[in-house]
Amino acid sequence: MKKKKYPANSGSSRLLLAVAVLLSFIILSLLPQCASSFATQPSSSSAAAAVAPIITPDNIQLPILYENDHLIAISKPPHIPHHDDPQSHQLGILSLLRHQQQSHTFAYPSRLYGVHRLDRVTSGILLLAKSSTVANALVTKFKERQVTKYYMAVSGKKPRKKKQGWVKGRMVLGRRGSYKLVNTENKKEEDEMSSGNYAVTRFYTAGLGNLPLSPLVQQEVDDDEEQGSSLSSSTASSAIPKTAILFQPHTGKTHQLRVAAKSVGLPILGDGRYGGGRVYSCCSVGNDDDDTARDTELLRTYLHAAAIHFELDGEEVCIYSPPPFGHLFSSSSELEDVFVGMMKKHCRDDDPILHHVENFKTL
Repeated sequence: MKKKKYPANSGSSRLLLAVAVLLSFIILSLLPQCASSFATQPSSSSAAAAVAPIITPDNIQLPILYENDHLIAISKPPHIPHHDDPQSHQLGILSLLRHQQQSHTFAYPSRLYGVHRLDRVTSGILLLAKSSTVANALVTKFKERQVTKYYMAVSGKKPRKKKQGWVKGRMVLGRRGSYKLVNTENKKEEDEMSSGNYAVTRFYTAGLGNLPLSPLVQQEVDDDEEQGSSLSSSTASSAIPKTAILFQPHTGKTHQLRVAAKSVGLPILGDGRYGGGRVYSCCSVGNDDDDTARDTELLRTYLHAAAIHFELDGEEVCIYSPPPFGHLFSSSSELEDVFVGMMKKHCRDDDPILHHVENFKTL
């Protein structure tokens, strides 16, 4: 038996063909946007890491903390690298300074020379020399450990190993730009120091449990609650400040303090690379601009270069910059009081930095 043939409906065929062509065109036009979206979407493994806000040369301030005939000290904000970043097209701190000098938004118009570095995530005191001669002299002082430095940090953990002491070891570069600390107990410290990658850090801690948090800070979610909750992953990974850390580095290696903090079980709050957790805001303040400003303030690694002392041409230079972490607490001055109390307890009585900090607090 022959199969019955059904004549095609020419009008319907044309319509279906036109729809198919139109859909194909739409899909092809959307492919580049989809690819771009996937390329910029953070992977699940890095979802907990904080994404730094976009920094442009026109929306950032570089306050001068100290100036004499030989040098300037500025307050470096977080999220700014030392060198230009070709991947993000972000200016390094020296290029940013030159840009602001050319646009007359930085007070000192003449050339400045870099002396030392701060990590991208670190804020605080950065020295800049007014001449190459002074720059070389200061670089020598840093190498010969003639510069006293104090850093202040906050951790979302409580001390489990020790509350104060030394952290020593070789800094070894691992995968994806992270460092790890390798103990070298069988070798003399003098021999290790000459190798160039040996790090020495003194640290002290104080609890922050008695300080009331800012009402805008998301409360921490306990591990037991996380497993049975339906909260988003970002909320579940939130952390709150629990421990203040005062660092006195005796060497200056890349990521030194961040690795030291992790090695003693106190990763720095906001440091996603080394497991520090992140601070989240708990609610909106009702204004998009205010919300963005607040989130930008919270979205950082809580490590700050707070104090420095050295002698140059017979003159003692002491500089202090309070940690800009007050927004975490109901009273912005209480955290600084904790750090100053730690310095009074652990610094030598004749330490010029201690006297400078005490005088700064009385102003």
